[in-house]
Amino acid sequence: MQRSWDPPFQIGDRIFTVEDMALIKDTVWRFRHLSRGELMATVCENLPWKTPSGNLKWDACRSLFDNLEAAGIIKLPPKQDSRFKGKPRKPEVAPEPAPNISLEGPLKDYLPITVEPVPLSEQPLWNATIGAYHYLGYRRRFGAHQRYWIYSEATDKSRILGAILFASSAQRVSVREEWIGWTVEDRARYRSRIINNSRYLILPGVHIPHLASHVLGLVARRIRADWQTRYGFAPTLLETFVTPPRVGTCYKAANWIYIGDTVGAGRSDRKGSVAEKKMFMYPLVRNWKTELYTPLPVATEEDDEWGDFDA
Repeated sequence: MQRSWDPPFQIGDRIFTVEDMALIKDTVWRFRHLSRGELMATVCENLPWKTPSGNLKWDACRSLFDNLEAAGIIKLPPKQDSRFKGKPRKPEVAPEPAPNISLEGPLKDYLPITVEPVPLSEQPLWNATIGAYHYLGYRRRFGAHQRYWIYSEATDKSRILGAILFASSAQRVSVREEWIGWTVEDRARYRSRIINNSRYLILPGVHIPHLASHVLGLVARRIRADWQTRYGFAPTLLETFVTPPRVGTCYKAANWIYIGDTVGAGRSDRKGSVAEKKMFMYPLVRNWKTELYTPLPVATEEDDEWGDFDA
């Protein structure tokens, strides 16, 4: 007998609700340009659906996705070509990071500064640069994210001054929810409108006063359009965490709002799992409180080839 996938239904020790299914459908449609693995990781993170040790439930999620696709409930991107599966792969050679150039002096000497999306061909270089110079290192990103290079265009040749990354927002942060006024239901429905500045690097050899805050202003002016082009909707708020002894000087100078300290919880909100951090928010529009509660665009019969989805 064929199984019904109408919620509620149970897989292992987890009961899937109507809200869970809506999140799965919306994620698969909204981020349909990602690979299957990235979609599964995003869903597991956002539900959250993890083992007691904190690992993502890959096998269970893969099975669920296959069943939902077979039932016509979701449409997944094509599977990657597996004709060469089992053959040894040539190991990838990590590129050298961007050179740590030494620059100092007033900001005006290096204008214009630009912030540009990282092309696919340069992503390994970006990854290596973050890995080499950022105090948190490089970590592979799943789900929606946007990498940028920071350039000085003051000479005939562009010079890389740093790199910056925006990704999906933290799942639960008490101080953020209190500042916004969110309920648990609000957070589950509207969290996608917030994106996180999870990496920010000015190369160690670059000592240009006011550069960091200047870059934050530049990226704030373009991130909505870039996210809209890539993912089909514009974010409303930016967030970031600053680990002491750092105090977030550049964020304060760029008019980000310090909203308080976290309680030492990780992305899954387990108290004491990580160090306490300072949290900053930045509204990208004046009427951010209104826009934050506006439902995200969903597929329609006219323009959606991936099927009908609930809001």
